[in-house]
Parts: sequence; C-alpha cells; structure tokens
Amino acid sequence: MAKAYDVVCGMAVETESASHTEHDGTTYYFCCDGCKGAFEKAPEYQLENWAEEHPGVELLLVE
Repeated sequence: MAKAYDVVCGMAVETESASHTEHDGTTYYFCCDGCKGAFEKAPEYQLENWAEEHPGVELLLVE
C-alpha cells in the first residue's frame, strides 16, 4: 500500500483513501479537505514551504 505526505501539514496518508488533487501533472494527497483547499489556493507557496521545512524528503512514499 502506498503512502504520501500531506504537503500542507506533513501528515502521512494512505494514497488509496486520501483526498487528492493534481498540480502541474503531479498528484498530491491530503489528510483532509481543509489541507487540500489550502494547497489549491496557493500551491506554489505550499510546495516551496515543504521544500524549505523538509529538505530532501519526497512527498510520495511507497511501502
């Protein structure tokens, strides 16, 4: 089963059941619709923030 990090809050989520959206051809997964909404309002900000706070950590985890 695959897992991913929620780019907004950092929570690990199951990709099969998580809320998700696409941005620039990549699918992002979220713990809740609130995080999804925050990402959709400012995706570049959220992605830059993730990269600064989690250097080298990939958003998609495969287990």
